[in-house]
Amino acid sequence: MSTPGATAADTDNATDTATDAHTATAVVDRAYRLILGRAPDADGLAYYTERLRCGELSKPQLCAALASSDEFAGRLSPEQAAPEAGAARAAAARDPEFVDAAELLRTTTVEDLAATAEEYFSSLDDAELLLTKPLKEPGEAADLLVTFGQVLRGLQPAAGMTVLDFGAGTCWTSRLLTQLGCHVIAADVSPSALALGRELYARQPVLGDRPEPEFLTFDGHRIDLPDGSVDRILSYDALHHVPNPDQVLAEFARVLRPGGLAAFAEPGPEHSLQPQSQYEMRHFGVLENDVVIEQVWDRARRIGFADLRLCLLDSAPQWVDLPTFQDVLAAHADGSVFPEPTRAAIGDRRMFVLRRDGVETPDSRAADGLRAELTFSDLEVTASTSGVGGTTVRGTCLLRNSGTRTWLPSDAAHGPVFLGARLRTADGMLSDRLADSGGRTPLPGRGVAPGEEVTVAVRLDVPGQLGDATGAAPVAVEFDLVSEFVCWFSINGSAPVTVPLP
Repeated sequence: MSTPGATAADTDNATDTATDAHTATAVVDRAYRLILGRAPDADGLAYYTERLRCGELSKPQLCAALASSDEFAGRLSPEQAAPEAGAARAAAARDPEFVDAAELLRTTTVEDLAATAEEYFSSLDDAELLLTKPLKEPGEAADLLVTFGQVLRGLQPAAGMTVLDFGAGTCWTSRLLTQLGCHVIAADVSPSALALGRELYARQPVLGDRPEPEFLTFDGHRIDLPDGSVDRILSYDALHHVPNPDQVLAEFARVLRPGGLAAFAEPGPEHSLQPQSQYEMRHFGVLENDVVIEQVWDRARRIGFADLRLCLLDSAPQWVDLPTFQDVLAAHADGSVFPEPTRAAIGDRRMFVLRRDGVETPDSRAADGLRAELTFSDLEVTASTSGVGGTTVRGTCLLRNSGTRTWLPSDAAHGPVFLGARLRTADGMLSDRLADSGGRTPLPGRGVAPGEEVTVAVRLDVPGQLGDATGAAPVAVEFDLVSEFVCWFSINGSAPVTVPLP
């Protein structure tokens, strides 16, 4: 790269003070990597380091200079990557057995591909191995579990949400979502695959009281669900098998509620050229299409999706020694360590989330953003009148929602919010022994939005000692908001109210 020149205005407007050479070098190196995606060349490094060091150039001006370069402008052009990709495709096409995914699309109908999928699952002599997925084989398990974990972060499911698992296959992802408390609708073009999914649920039942899954055969065109009927959609390695992605994405937009999320784990733009993809298409007739994220986003935003987010992490991390790890943290490692290997890892993997336009109100089924301010008045601490010792705490508590999530009512099936009480012993330990006998005070009304307030009357009978093996005497009561089976609000930094006991 030729060193971008600086104007007189750059020098006049420099506001950073002089920087030591080591820090300036690190700043230039990081700016190059973030903006141009590479390590700095020697001339550019020396030029910008000296200008930063003597205070002639500010960090914003350094970034502006790199962003105004011809090299950065060239990176904005999608045509830049075309020759390399075209060469790879041309080389693959010289193989006499090469299967062109585009040609397969032109010569095969949606119904043909659905029949192919059904034939595959229905003809299996022994499906035992399929039912062990994602733990079928250690190498594959590591990839599937890490990738699923990242997509799960993007999906942001909560207990009680309705989740469409599109292309569910034998339903291992469906079963995990059910275990999380979601009402799962497992959809696939193959009835035989869904039958295996039912068998998986029967042989490996989920724990606890969870919503029963539904199984939905997809006809390849229309998802048989009402408009705005699901909160989330998961497409785990499914969209690239779809011959009509425009129609399917439109169906996703139709069945999602406003503000709902669709999360995807898919391969990248050269997937069809990979040896395994060629093998699958050649021997099984399945479509292994390329996923070009720019095309997906262009389709999605035209049909009602408002936002796209992509994951920069993949399931192939580097394992390095401690000095290298420290160099990466300090931004001193060269590009062969980071971020170039990260780019290579995500080269043929696209994990992304599409958000349907509209607003989804975050609520107390998730922990982040749950905060409260508690103010007690008319507080009385007296000896218990029950005749078995202990103390009674009475008072009025004003609760203000100082967080970002709406508190669901105390009778909600998932994420109900209460004013909770825990007992503290002399050694500082907390006990929730009161939960079944007065340790939860329900909140009035049908929920509390951020910024709103609610008042509750409190009466709590505290035993003279804990009903556990320790028999310790409580020395204080700690009042805090709790979203049941989610978290106590003090975990997020809310200040509980502690009432000493006599």
